[in-house]
Amino acid sequence: MAIIKAGDCVGILYFTTMGAPATVHDGVLVSPARLDSRTFNGQVTILHYNINRKTGHLFRQLITATPIEIRKTPFRQSDQTERCTGALPSPSIPAGSCVAVKFKVTPSSAFPAGREVKNGRLLCPIKNGNNPPNKVWIYHWKVRNPNSDDPSLFLELKSYSSVTFVEKARVFPLPKVKRQITCFINGKVSECFLTKHE
Repeated sequence: MAIIKAGDCVGILYFTTMGAPATVHDGVLVSPARLDSRTFNGQVTILHYNINRKTGHLFRQLITATPIEIRKTPFRQSDQTERCTGALPSPSIPAGSCVAVKFKVTPSSAFPAGREVKNGRLLCPIKNGNNPPNKVWIYHWKVRNPNSDDPSLFLELKSYSSVTFVEKARVFPLPKVKRQITCFINGKVSECFLTKHE
């Protein structure tokens, strides 16, 4: 669908520095309240979960950028076949929710706490995000041809294992600490903002 509304799960594609590969972030659209992805040409703000790599704790960010491309993350009930087991009468996190999934990774210099996070749209309902199933499926966006002048988004449905925590994305209260970064859109400098919840 081309119409995207605030609260929808989305992926945005943009350049952060001249000559750098294109970057994609998944999250929840905060503003504008409504846009048509086929014709929109302006700034958007999304809420995105990140992780403190030293402690493994999640934090929320607001990312404001002028995207090359923005897409609404779909949900297909047919994809649940053979991936979701059993029905949950009252799951705490319903299928189709925008989520952050925290999972174990091998400790390294990049992830000393041994934890990573992915944002996306949940395929199978979860009864308790504090005690999630070991494997969780989400839809999220990736970049095709990130080093080219014409990168684009493509959708991936992927399972993550060794999951320790799943949170349904919380937009409010909004994070308040703002840091400015520079983005390059079509070779021109554009102001982008990264807001970190502290």
